[in-house]
Amino acid sequence: MAAESPRTSASPTQLPNAGRVAGPDAASAIQVEAVGRSIRDYGNRFGGNPEGTNAEITRALDGRNPKGVLFLRAEQRRLNAEGELLDPWGTPYFFHQLSAHQTEIRSAGPDHKMWTSDDLIQR
Repeated sequence: MAAESPRTSASPTQLPNAGRVAGPDAASAIQVEAVGRSIRDYGNRFGGNPEGTNAEITRALDGRNPKGVLFLRAEQRRLNAEGELLDPWGTPYFFHQLSAHQTEIRSAGPDHKMWTSDDLIQR
């Protein structure tokens, strides 16, 4: 797993419920929340969330798991050449395992830079 970069003093946007996000990023917030839901569904099915790099987690969610279950809907399957799941702006998500049942999902947001004030975070 990649080491955390220093954070800026600005707070990223937390997504406890994407329905509460207003404005032009509401659709993007809903997409990030959908990835979180896919990870939670995987965790409920297998007794723990998928672990590893973005590409490893993406493979597990995309049917390469012990039961061949697809957790990513077609509209969520935005992948780069390395097989990494991409946020709404085309940047790979950052997955941070907080526990066996909780994964933080970070989208770099419209500036394509992690750890800035426009990041979207789903836990």
